[in-house]
Amino acid sequence: MALNMETGKLADVASLDHVNILTNDVEACRQFYIDVLGFEEGFRPDFGFPGLWIYLGGAPVVHFIQTKKKQPLNSGTIDHNAFRAHNYEKFAARLKANKVKFNDQSVPGMDLHQIFCFDPHGIKVEFNFEGQDRPWKTLEKEHKALKKAPSRSTKRATKASTKKKSAVKKAPNKKRAAASNRRSAEAIHSPADRRGLCRGGRFAPMV
Repeated sequence: MALNMETGKLADVASLDHVNILTNDVEACRQFYIDVLGFEEGFRPDFGFPGLWIYLGGAPVVHFIQTKKKQPLNSGTIDHNAFRAHNYEKFAARLKANKVKFNDQSVPGMDLHQIFCFDPHGIKVEFNFEGQDRPWKTLEKEHKALKKAPSRSTKRATKASTKKKSAVKKAPNKKRAAASNRRSAEAIHSPADRRGLCRGGRFAPMV
């Protein structure tokens, strides 16, 4: 965090403002970033030397400065620059139409898909596609898996149905037991059986 000179307090960094790239060919940058990738060219102050500002959402996010000093074809110690993007299918088709080689991958555990390509300087550029902007095949696969998996409401309904069936099975058993008990009581107190009982209440063998 930077020190606020008026208050003497530490001030939070608000956001990344832009990336600046030294180039030997501004026109190659313009063709790649604007014509191929779809960035917008916008206002750039007159610094007295050639350059280019490209915009996203009204902000100049990447600056290019023309230089005669030979630049290496890589991004040095910075591995890549990354951007959010929309509609993977259209974006990938645009790269293929302009014969731009790229690699892509899904991010494990996230609803995110990435494309990696290289600009005219050999700088790696990453594009992230989130949620419904991911490849159609990925979305279709997830949709099929979701349809196969039972929902919470289905699980609750199945559980309730199982309990109901179990209760229905148990009910007849109770009824049969009650009926059996009634039959036993009736048999004991039938006229034939009563003949086997002595007046004193003791049991005597029946003849």
